[in-house]
Amino acid sequence: MTRRRTMGLIPAIRTVLAVSAVSAVVAGCESFLIATPAPVTITFAASEDTSAVLEQWAQQFHQLHPHITIELTEDLQATGVDAFLASQFALSEELAANVLDLSVFIEQSDALDMSDFYPAAVNVFKSQGRQRALPFSMDMMVMFFNRDLFDRYGVSYPELGWTWNDFLDRALDLTHPSESIYGYAMQYSNDFGVYEPLMMIYQFGGGIFDSLVTPTRATLDNPLNIEALGFYAGLIHVHRIAPTQAEAERSGRMYPWGGIFDGRFAMWSMMYSQRGGTQWPTPWRMDWGMVPMPRGASAGTLTVVDGLFIASGTDHPTEAWQWIEYLSAQRPPFAMPARISQSESQQFEQIVGAPIAEVARAAVADAILVNPQLLGFEGALAAFGEALAQIRSGEVTPEIALAAAQRKAEM
Repeated sequence: MTRRRTMGLIPAIRTVLAVSAVSAVVAGCESFLIATPAPVTITFAASEDTSAVLEQWAQQFHQLHPHITIELTEDLQATGVDAFLASQFALSEELAANVLDLSVFIEQSDALDMSDFYPAAVNVFKSQGRQRALPFSMDMMVMFFNRDLFDRYGVSYPELGWTWNDFLDRALDLTHPSESIYGYAMQYSNDFGVYEPLMMIYQFGGGIFDSLVTPTRATLDNPLNIEALGFYAGLIHVHRIAPTQAEAERSGRMYPWGGIFDGRFAMWSMMYSQRGGTQWPTPWRMDWGMVPMPRGASAGTLTVVDGLFIASGTDHPTEAWQWIEYLSAQRPPFAMPARISQSESQQFEQIVGAPIAEVARAAVADAILVNPQLLGFEGALAAFGEALAQIRSGEVTPEIALAAAQRKAEM
């Protein structure tokens, strides 16, 4: 009987153990189900030119985080936007209050190394000592040139480290008005056209404000500004390496893009992201090259940085952070990566070509970043724009135009 009890006890123990094991599994499943995050939708706003690649990244991110769905919109002002991609100009004092301070997220992240971002790109997104965005991309003003025209007229290609005098020598050799060929496509538009003379001003050692970092007043009549814009005006009215604004307006073809595409301009300045006709309706058909902008007393190129922001009104800051942290590790489709490791990688060189990668790295090293606080000086900026229009038309000298602009800025 003792043996029977023993034999009967063993199956009973096994049954108890089995039931316990099943119970543990069920309890574990219940615990897992309870811990599963609730579904979250993050609305992310970005410009149209990044929409295709963003859709791909959103799908990949969703696979990593199944409970988070990314909804894309091109309307930065849309209701309920949780995060967005925008330039440093989104960080004006008025808008800085509408985005979260990312400092805590950055400190708690095990994957993010802020030293891997270009310092200038990090600093431009700081407001009142707080990090308001993660840098994503950098777009620099660079000089493109038409190798076909350089070869036709036997002119040597520009190289890294060239100066504005080097530029002028080449532009003169490449200017043949009788053949409708010009050395340079001068920009006259109200937006991009400001970049060229403004960049020259800072290269010549001047500045339209007392500081680019913490501006307090306009300094439009700085003698170095006058010198820079004197050189700029000379390109148009003395050396005639480009059509005048009046001639450009009479050209009958969208200036300067039509002439660039038709191979009538030997050199033109544009943003790095536009190389080869990227984002143009048709790729450039000429054999083109790219170099950093010529240097004056110092090197420098105006640069726009796009950053990843989280809206202060989001209901899902943690999930929005996960999304922008993921995005910050992706390679921008057109502009320069804001991450140093990406820009120096072999993959980057393979994608854009080693010569282009070298130029991009050289240009970003000399980045001039315009502080968004400058947007608050509307009167001074308007006065500067009026002065530029007068200088371009040849109405007055840079000295007279800038002196008048300074008086208006101080009113």
